[in-house]
Amino acid sequence: MNKNIFITGFPGFITSKLIPELLKQRDDAKAYLLVQSKFINQAQKQIQKLENQFDHLRSKLVIVEGDLTYPGIIYDGYSELNSISEIFNLAAVYDLRVSKNLAYEINVKGTENLIEFAKKLPALEKFHHISTCYVAGWHRGEFTEDDFDKGQSFKNYYEESKFLSEKIIRENKDKIPFIIYRPSIVIGDSKTGETNKFDGPYPVIFLIKKLPRVSLMTQIGTGANPVNLIPVDYVVKGIASLSTLNSIYETYHLCDPEPLSQMQLIDLFGKILNKKLIPIKVNYTFARKLMKNNFISNLTGLYPELIDYFDHDLFFKCKKTTNLLRQFDIQPPKLPDYIDIIIRYAIDHQREISPKGLW
Repeated sequence: MNKNIFITGFPGFITSKLIPELLKQRDDAKAYLLVQSKFINQAQKQIQKLENQFDHLRSKLVIVEGDLTYPGIIYDGYSELNSISEIFNLAAVYDLRVSKNLAYEINVKGTENLIEFAKKLPALEKFHHISTCYVAGWHRGEFTEDDFDKGQSFKNYYEESKFLSEKIIRENKDKIPFIIYRPSIVIGDSKTGETNKFDGPYPVIFLIKKLPRVSLMTQIGTGANPVNLIPVDYVVKGIASLSTLNSIYETYHLCDPEPLSQMQLIDLFGKILNKKLIPIKVNYTFARKLMKNNFISNLTGLYPELIDYFDHDLFFKCKKTTNLLRQFDIQPPKLPDYIDIIIRYAIDHQREISPKGLW
């Protein structure tokens, strides 16, 4: 019997980028793609696009209609699912402003439902869960791949719900052979700039673009703490490669081992956009309060929940992950080497792409 894989989060951007990498390493495998009813047409078009781009995907992608929030996950029985040896769980709502109810319904309850589904698969060998480095919440200082519950509080319901989904998986360790992957802030492809969502640093890029040639620029707090950005191509290649290792119950940080600080990042954006930016230090609390004003938020493209990430002394460590990825000749690219590609793509596609993606 072939060893097949089951993937959630399709036709999302990261999932669509990951599928070709996974099936490149699994010659005879099919990928069963869990798709919500409202995304079926979009999923069919995305499959066609992927099959046209990658010959090895032809006749390998199978839509399974269902929903993580549905107790049984899938709407109809699929006998082929007995051949599933791996689950890749990428489905989640990725939004710093998400409501508590929606975050819990998808990120927490959805994980519970998927675990119950996984328990019924006789051939399951690995449960790959894509989490986030920001389960660290308001923790300060270093946060390693082996860290999890440090008694931290959280900036928003997105962080909290992702923490709880990890907690549920860890509590089912005796039944679920899990591996957890934690990206930091995922941005576009380092080779093409491609993305499907303008969140994270993109509002800042668009704001700087609108400024005069010489302009004041807000420095929130010290300006010295890291903003950890990582391109999507490193994330998907990292997940695909690490997933082939003969190990379970591991956690991997897919992040920048040498992230730029807030002000280094702003300075880099300014240089690429040909702006001379003069930093003006602003208190974090004042900046957050200011962005609660709808007029100012709409004018700048920034919002209160984003401000929380500008000056947080949180340092993600990823030595275990980067050491393992060296055997696959994969290294995290340095942001200054590709940020011009990211910015150029963002400016060229600013009016075409939502800040929220599928959600």
